[in-house]
Amino acid sequence: MEAALIARLEKAVERLEKLEVGPGARPTGASAAAHGHAAAPAAAAAAPAASSGSTSATLAEWDHLMSEHLGPVLALVQYLPQEAQASMQNFDKAFQAARRVLEVSAAAKQPDSPEQLQTLLAPVAEAMGAVSAASEARRVSCPHHLKVLAEAVAALGFLAYTGHGCGMPPPRQHVADSWQSAEFFSNKLLMEFRGKDENQVAWVRGLKSFIQQLEQFVVRNCPTGLRFNPAGQPLAAAMAAAPGASKPAAPAPPPVRKPGAPPPPPPPPPGPPPKPLSPEELAASSSGRGGAAGGGGGGGGDVSKLFAELSKGEAITSGLRKVTDDMKAKNRPDRSGTVPASAAPAPATAASASGKAAAAPSGPPKLELQGVKWAVENWSGRQDLVLENEAPKNSVYVYGCRDCVLQVKGKVNAVSLDKCVRVGVVFGDVISGVEAVNCSSVQLQVTGAVPTLSIEKTDGAQLFVSKRCAADPNFQVVTAKCSAVNVVVVPDPDTNSEEDPQEHPVPEQFISTFQGGKLVTVAAAHSGA
Repeated sequence: MEAALIARLEKAVERLEKLEVGPGARPTGASAAAHGHAAAPAAAAAAPAASSGSTSATLAEWDHLMSEHLGPVLALVQYLPQEAQASMQNFDKAFQAARRVLEVSAAAKQPDSPEQLQTLLAPVAEAMGAVSAASEARRVSCPHHLKVLAEAVAALGFLAYTGHGCGMPPPRQHVADSWQSAEFFSNKLLMEFRGKDENQVAWVRGLKSFIQQLEQFVVRNCPTGLRFNPAGQPLAAAMAAAPGASKPAAPAPPPVRKPGAPPPPPPPPPGPPPKPLSPEELAASSSGRGGAAGGGGGGGGDVSKLFAELSKGEAITSGLRKVTDDMKAKNRPDRSGTVPASAAPAPATAASASGKAAAAPSGPPKLELQGVKWAVENWSGRQDLVLENEAPKNSVYVYGCRDCVLQVKGKVNAVSLDKCVRVGVVFGDVISGVEAVNCSSVQLQVTGAVPTLSIEKTDGAQLFVSKRCAADPNFQVVTAKCSAVNVVVVPDPDTNSEEDPQEHPVPEQFISTFQGGKLVTVAAAHSGA
C-alpha cells in the first residue's frame, strides 16, 4: 500500500516538474541565442520543486474530495428544481476555481498586496456571487435549495484568510460556521421531503457530508489559510503559468466544416420577453380575481362569491323587491329618482379585502449596540443579517422585522423577538432565555444551550433545538396564547449519522376535569380510527 502511494506521488511530482519547466521555455519564434539560455528558466522552476511533493499530495486530496464527496451530490442535480440546477453549476464552478487557487499558491510567493490576492481569488468570488445572487431572487420555486447552496458555498471564504487581524475567523471555524447557517434551511428541506422524495433528502445529506469533509481537508492542509511558496515565482507569473489560467476565459472552438459544405444555420433569435404585468393585473392576480370576474356585475366581486350566489338557484331572487309602476322613473314627468353616478359606493380595493395584513416595518433599519442591548429593528427582506457579539452580558432585541434571517454569533444573555413576521434567528449559547411575543411564522434555531424558550401570542413557530438541549432535563418550552408551535430536535452536526430531525408538536387543545376537588388539566390526545 505504501509502495503504491509513493509511486503515485513520484509520478505526480514528475508531471508537476514538466508543467513547471514547460512555461519557463521561450516562445518558438525566439532567437537562437535564447535557446542557449533555455536551461536558466528550467533551473529557476526547479527551485520550488522541493515542496512539490506536498503540493501534489494536497491537490490529490482535493481531487479525491471532489470526486468522492461532491461527485455524488452533483449526480443528484437532475432531481432538483430548475433554479437549483443552475445554482449547483455555479457551486461546482466555485470549487473548480478553488483548485486552481491551491495550485497557484503552491508555486507562488506570498502576494505583496491584498489586491494581488483578490485577483487570484476573483474567479472563486465570481462563482460564489452567482450562487448568492440566485438565492436573493424573488418568485423562485425552491428558495430553500438556493439558500442552502448560498450558505454552503461561503465555506470557500477560508481561502481569503490572511491572519488574526483580517477580520475573519480561522479557516476551520469559517467552514463550520457556513454549514451551521446552511443547516437552518437544510432542516426545512429534510422535513419537507422526508418520506416523499428520497432524492432530495440524499442531496441534502450528501451536501452536508461534503462540507464536513471540506472542514477536515482545511484542518490538514490550510489550517492558517493558503500556503504560499517562499522560493516560488511572483504571483502574477505563477497565475500566467498555471495550466488552467486561460481556461475560464477561452471561448468554445467553432465547429470544423468540410470544404464545400453549407454553413451551419444561425441560432434562432431569442423570443420576446414576457410582457410585464400592470399594477392592476398584479392586484387582480394576488386577490384571486380574473379579468372576467370584475366586469360582469359592476362591483368587481370575487369569483367564489359569484358561484356561491349562482348555486342558490331560484332562491337568488328572494332578496329582490317588487318595483311598482309609480316607482319607475319613466312614469315620472320630472324624471326624478334617477341615481347619480357619484352615489354609487366605491368598489373595495384589494388592499382592503386583504383583511388583517401586518403593517410594513416603520422607521429606518437598525442594527446597533445600545449599551448592553443589540437593537435589530425594521429590517425587511434581508436573509444575511449577522450580529457579532463579544460580551456575554449583551442581549438581542429584534423588533418589527419581516422576511429576514438573523445569525447571532457569540454567547449572549437573552434574545427577544417582538412583532416580527416570517423571521428566522440562529443563535448559539444563551444565558437567560429566548422569547417571542406578538409574532407570526417565526423560526428559532438553537445550536448551543439555552434554558428556556418562551413563546407568547404567536401564530406559527418552528423551534429547532440541538440534542444537547433535548437531553437537558432543565430545558423548557413555555407557550401561552399560541398556535402551530413545533419543536424539532436536530441531530448533532459533528456526527456523520444520517439521523432525521424529530418533530414534536406542542399541544393546543386541553381537557380540564375535577379530580378529588381539584381542577386537573391535561393535553388532549386523539387516536386515529
